[in-house]
Amino acid sequence: MKIVVIGGTGLIGSKLVALLRQRDQEVLAASPDSGVNTLTG
Repeated sequence: MKIVVIGGTGLIGSKLVALLRQRDQEVLAASPDSGVNTLTG
C-alpha cells in the first residue's frame, strides 16, 4: 500500500513513518523540507 504522511519529518510523523516502514508499507514522508507540495504533490 502506498501511504503519504503529511508532516512525516516531524516529531510524531517520523515515528509513524518508521512504524509503517517496519510493516513493509511504501511510505512518503511529505513536508515542506522534503520539497513535497501538499496541494500539488
